[in-house]
Amino acid sequence: MSTVDQFESVFKAAAKSTYLHKISVMSKVLVATDLEGAEANYFLQATKKFLAEAAPEAVWQLLESSDFNGSRDLLGKVEEIHPDLIVTYRHLDSESWRWPYGLGECLDVLTQSTPNPILVLPHPENKDTAESLSEPPHEVMAVSGHLQDDYQLVRLAIHFTAAQGRLTLSHVEDQTTFDRYLDAISKIPEIETDIAKEFILERLLNDARDFAESVRLEVENRNLELDVKGLVKVGKRLSDYSEMIEEGKIDLLVMNAKDEDQMAMHGMAYPLAVELRSTPLLLL
Repeated sequence: MSTVDQFESVFKAAAKSTYLHKISVMSKVLVATDLEGAEANYFLQATKKFLAEAAPEAVWQLLESSDFNGSRDLLGKVEEIHPDLIVTYRHLDSESWRWPYGLGECLDVLTQSTPNPILVLPHPENKDTAESLSEPPHEVMAVSGHLQDDYQLVRLAIHFTAAQGRLTLSHVEDQTTFDRYLDAISKIPEIETDIAKEFILERLLNDARDFAESVRLEVENRNLELDVKGLVKVGKRLSDYSEMIEEGKIDLLVMNAKDEDQMAMHGMAYPLAVELRSTPLLLL
């Protein structure tokens, strides 16, 4: 390696992404249900309790089953109301909530067709729903494959974490992908495989750890009254995230749902959303 290349590598390694917090405001919240009357209002009140700290002064708009007919009509209502946050649940306007597959047509359309954050709560018929919404979320986890670049994800995860709560910034490097790259490197005589494995892995994990630490310091400096910790590892993304969520007794999972390169839901968001039927999700 030339001296110039060495200098460039040292310079790039020293350059770190630093988080700067911006205040989020949820002034208008739309709650979409397929319920009517007292049942719809009960769900609305439970939602308000869950969002008591994230949206304390919000104007609330409730859509009952008679207010829309299908996903196209619902999307039109969202565009008309233009909320800062949409609240609903999987399999809205569908009986398929009884089976552990998919999210339902309405939610599939909403997540990809609107720029609004969507809070996906457990279905009202789920036996765990009442307990999940009994108080603001104190244990929040943000999931990202590119943590150091995900400022909006972190900002909203902070916003939705209750005072005195804990935010976990999680980042799992996929073991299978990493092993595939190492296998390719092992076939290049000019590169020493063991050194490449050590330094590449260290670099990947350190970038995420350093960013998580910058978030912790920013939150501390701004006296935001919550704990922040980074959880960075190599593993199998779906199984590891599921295990981390279960072990951490997570009240709210925050993750990106959109991918500019595809029409389908982003990366790990869809399988996690399908698997975690009793965990509230904030999809961005």
